[in-house]
Amino acid sequence: MNISNLIKLGISLGLEIWLVALLFRRDVRRHFPVFFFYILASTPVTAVRLLTVSNYLVYFYAYWSSNGVLLLFGLAALHEVFYWVYEGFYSLRWFQVLYYSAIGIVLLGSIRNSITNPPVQADPLVSLILSVGIAINFIQVAIVAVFSVLINPLNIAFRRYPFGIAAGFGASAMGPLIGYFSRSIFGTRMDTFAQNASAVAYIFALIIWIMAFFRQEPEEKAWTPPMAPEEMLRIVRGYLKVLRPGRKEHVG
Repeated sequence: MNISNLIKLGISLGLEIWLVALLFRRDVRRHFPVFFFYILASTPVTAVRLLTVSNYLVYFYAYWSSNGVLLLFGLAALHEVFYWVYEGFYSLRWFQVLYYSAIGIVLLGSIRNSITNPPVQADPLVSLILSVGIAINFIQVAIVAVFSVLINPLNIAFRRYPFGIAAGFGASAMGPLIGYFSRSIFGTRMDTFAQNASAVAYIFALIIWIMAFFRQEPEEKAWTPPMAPEEMLRIVRGYLKVLRPGRKEHVG
């Protein structure tokens, strides 16, 4: 039995249970249902991994059978928060095309690379999940970056719940990417570091989410978007007119 894995899974499970209790108390299910069910689903998954950590074969199947689903669920949860804060952008057809096309291209590219260039001595399904996982981590970091960059130009008011969710996903995604690049540069001797980076990053994300929901926000502020979509669209179109004078922005 790997004691470090046991400790990391135990900490993760304890934090997940605490977070689930907070999400119930804050009635998050009504406003961010995808994020709520992502955490709710992660909790029994972590429990199963903890119970099977001493059996390599069972743990292997338990881990990889759930990992791909949770990755996609996490991406959907982050998108849910981004849409809630920046709904005005989705009235712009070019933004929708750019946003969804970029996600689709990255995911399809990772799937194609996994099929055409599988790692040596790697299970094809595991290789696919790893490739898609890294792609999703890149996408999540990119979404969080865009989320952060747009705050000041649009003068977005602070909302602790969605901002905390986004920050947590950014932290969680950075861990696997750091591990991926360290392993790519320094080889298999960084395997342990890569595994620890992912686990620690996820624990850090759980702490961020707990901090975000630990103190209750006033109801009228907590669940009211920081800016009306119509006002956001007006500001964005104003910026676009300055950047591209003489051209009209079509709303679709």
